[in-house]
Amino acid sequence: MSRTTRADGRIRAIDERLARLRSERSRLAARLSHTERKRDTRRKILVGAAVLAAVEHNGIPALRTARELLEWLDTRLTRPHDRAVFDLARRERSSTDV
Repeated sequence: MSRTTRADGRIRAIDERLARLRSERSRLAARLSHTERKRDTRRKILVGAAVLAAVEHNGIPALRTARELLEWLDTRLTRPHDRAVFDLARRERSSTDV
């Protein structure tokens, strides 16, 4: 086998591997995008639910920034899964959380 033939074979093998890696990268990027969309939708649902509950009970305070919103949600979200969507620290359950 000549050097040219071996070199061509290696180039083809590398090209095939590169194509597989690009395909895998594309799949992973799509999965990440899908996961982020789901997380964003979950955040919107939780904010909406908290606002609706507050309207029914005691009203909504003036919230001007994302930080104020997160502080407000921090007092209302109790489920670890819901808190994780906003990257809020896990809260220990107290006797008032039922």
